[in-house]
Amino acid sequence: MDWYLFLIQKFGYLAILLGTLLEGEIFLVLGGLLARQGLMQVGIVIVMAVAGSFLSHSLFFWLGLWRGPKVVARFPKLRANYPKAQALAQRFGPTCILIVQFLYGMRLVTCLVLGTLRLNTGAFVCWQLAACSLWALGLAAAGYACGTAIQHLVSRLEILLTVFLAVLLLLIGLYRWFWRWTERQVALCPAAANKQPDQKKIPRE
Repeated sequence: MDWYLFLIQKFGYLAILLGTLLEGEIFLVLGGLLARQGLMQVGIVIVMAVAGSFLSHSLFFWLGLWRGPKVVARFPKLRANYPKAQALAQRFGPTCILIVQFLYGMRLVTCLVLGTLRLNTGAFVCWQLAACSLWALGLAAAGYACGTAIQHLVSRLEILLTVFLAVLLLLIGLYRWFWRWTERQVALCPAAANKQPDQKKIPRE
């Protein structure tokens, strides 16, 4: 945590931009927290996060368009997540962009899949901007709310710790439920059993 704060204090909004290029949720949450303390502007934090996330996702989408199967074959982590991403893409089409935006570790590989499956570029851009905006707003708001709670409950440590643990457990529970829901959706798609990149097109919405 100290390392993340050091980077943000040293590079400011640039750290938010670069951090979210690499799926760095922690940078965005800390940006919201620092905005509550008056050290950053929450609007700029959100814009930087949307820009960083959109740029990295677009890069992987274009890689998929260019030579997706070859990229997947060279990176074991991408290869491991590819079947699930492919199944979600073929089951939900471009809507899967909104679904995987909140699944850590699935966003980049799904963008690669969508490029490989030749999703319409306009549809990708529209859904991606919507997903990145919702994601940035949600996490920045979470960081801002944490800052507010710390400010008001700092003199009541027991209450602060109780609230923090309750919220943490709730978020973990929601994430686990959402992950299992996506697993059930994957099980309904024949592509879930396909371990190799499939270039079958999805609807070009």
